[in-house]
Amino acid sequence: MNLTDEITINQIQQALISQEDAKNWFLSFPTQGQQEILQRLSYMTIQAGAREEDVCLAITKSKLRTTYTPCVLLSKGRLKEQMAKLLKLPSSEFIKTFFLLISLLAIADARRYDKYCQDGCSHWWHRDLSDRKVVDEIRCVFEQSILV
Repeated sequence: MNLTDEITINQIQQALISQEDAKNWFLSFPTQGQQEILQRLSYMTIQAGAREEDVCLAITKSKLRTTYTPCVLLSKGRLKEQMAKLLKLPSSEFIKTFFLLISLLAIADARRYDKYCQDGCSHWWHRDLSDRKVVDEIRCVFEQSILV
């Protein structure tokens, strides 16, 4: 995964990219690339402070059926353990897992933003990712940090 993909994930979770475009973006990757995105998304979700009590809301937000395998797994509690199981699901479950994790990330990150970042922070993903200039600046700063 690269910075462009991480920016896209954050634009999706902030609802700056439509679900249809998000689906097309995710499905444009080969199976291994989709798996890498899900692994990164799982990590981002845990880092954002996702909680077991967020799962029900994430299922509703994702518009997935509660009977879908990824939803059933996450609903069982012990979030980190269930996330590990999500990452082992067959590729036929990847798109559902993607939308469930995006929704869970959106909930956790919104809470983190409200609690810690509302008055300002240094997280690039909390900047206005709908603004092309901001996104270009993030890329520029990232590229400069690699060169140093």
